[in-house]
Amino acid sequence: MKLANPDFDKHAFMKSVESINYLMLAVPLVLFGWAFLEKESKNALRTDFWNEPDLMFHGAMMVGMLYVLNRTLISWKSTVNRGLKETVEIDEKLRKLRKPLIWRSILWTFGAVIATYGLYEKGDMFYTLFFTIFLVLITGNRPNGQYFSKLLQLKGEEKKWMEGGKESGPGTPPETQQ
Repeated sequence: MKLANPDFDKHAFMKSVESINYLMLAVPLVLFGWAFLEKESKNALRTDFWNEPDLMFHGAMMVGMLYVLNRTLISWKSTVNRGLKETVEIDEKLRKLRKPLIWRSILWTFGAVIATYGLYEKGDMFYTLFFTIFLVLITGNRPNGQYFSKLLQLKGEEKKWMEGGKESGPGTPPETQQ
């Protein structure tokens, strides 16, 4: 297992990315809560999506949300893995992953905001489904050892180090450094 910096603290790294991820989650949650309560107070929530549809509005909302889903679920991992191909050290891979992880969370936040705007503008509960999908994506893909182990397809000693508990501290045990 190779590390560029033997004192690299993977837990501090993961917590910093996770904190940014959850801070971004707060924006669509607050907006969604406000939009939902606003529509509820006016009795304007609708569960019949096909009743008086505004096809241009719904189409534009779908294109935006599907673009975000496509960019973050289908092509994101292959793009990131191509960028990490030349990097050998795990800590350098994690550092290089920081920006793409944050941008992916920004896109999911943007998708949740689009869904919130759809709910606010039309009052269709249909948009709560998409908001929930983005909410699950943001919270379900939080950066932790198992997530990075799977993303980077680690095996053996590297996987054990990545998924190891906090008791191991920064870096790796001296016997595993090369």
